[in-house]
Amino acid sequence: MVEGGGRARQTTRGLLRVLRTLLAVLCSAHSALAEGRVALLIEQLGNAADFRLRTQAALALGALEDRSATAPLCQALDDKSDSVRSAAAAAIGKLKDSAGLPCLKNHLADTNAAVRLVIERSVNALRGPAWPAKPPAPGPNDTFYVVIGSVTDKTGRRDNSVAPLVGATMQDKLLSLRGYAVAPQGESEAAAARVIRQRTLRGFLLQTRVEPPRSSSNALTVQVRVTVWTYPGKALRGEVSPKLTMSGVAAGDKASEDSLIRMAIEKAIESFAQVASSTHP
Repeated sequence: MVEGGGRARQTTRGLLRVLRTLLAVLCSAHSALAEGRVALLIEQLGNAADFRLRTQAALALGALEDRSATAPLCQALDDKSDSVRSAAAAAIGKLKDSAGLPCLKNHLADTNAAVRLVIERSVNALRGPAWPAKPPAPGPNDTFYVVIGSVTDKTGRRDNSVAPLVGATMQDKLLSLRGYAVAPQGESEAAAARVIRQRTLRGFLLQTRVEPPRSSSNALTVQVRVTVWTYPGKALRGEVSPKLTMSGVAAGDKASEDSLIRMAIEKAIESFAQVASSTHP
C-alpha cells in the first residue's frame, strides 16, 4: 500500500509539473498575442487613412490598459480628425498613466469644444484628488474673506474625490471675483478672525453638501447645496442650491458628474456673491 501510494504521489507531481509548464506556455503565448495586438493598433492609429479606423484604434488601446500606448496616443492628440483626438484623450485617461498628463495639458486649448471637454475629463482623472493650493493673502482692494468649510459628500463614491473637487472649484471661482480673498485650508478660527479684524473685511463661511446624482432617461442630474454663514460669528444667512442636468449621459459616468459638480459650484458662488454684494454696507 505504501509503495502504491508513493507511485501515485510521483504521478501527481509529474502531472502538476506538466500543467505548470503548459500554463507558462499559454501565458507567454497570450502575452505575445497582446503585445502583437498593441503594436498593430499603434500602427493603425498612426497610419490608417480612414479616420474611423484611427478612432477605433485609439479606443481599443485605452481598453487594453497597456501603458506603452501612452506616447502614440499623445501624438494622436494632434490628429486632424476631431473624433480621433477625442478618442485618444479618452484612452489616455483610461490608461491611468501620469506620463500622459503633460501632453493632455498641452492640448487643453483644442479648437473643438467637445474634444476640450474630453481632454479636461482625462486631465482630472489623472490628477486625482488634491486640495487647492494655498491662496494669496488678502490684498488692499479686497472686501470679503471667505472660509471654505466642510463638504458633505452624498454621491456614494469611495475615492474621497468630491471634497477636493468642490474646494478647488470654489477657491478658483472666488479668486476670479473682484474683492474676494480666500482663507487657506486649515486656518484656525482665531487666525481668520484676526485677519478679518486687521484688514476690516467681511467674513463668510461656506459649507457644501453634494446630493446623490440622479440618472433618468439617459440624463444625469446633480445638485449642490451651499449654506452661507457669517464668520466668525456663524449666523446663517441662507442657502443656494443650483441643480444642473446633462443629457446623453449614462449612470455612473464620473467624469460627467465632476463636470456638473464644478458648474453647479460655480453657479452657487455667483449667487452667493450677488447676495454678499447686495448686503454690503
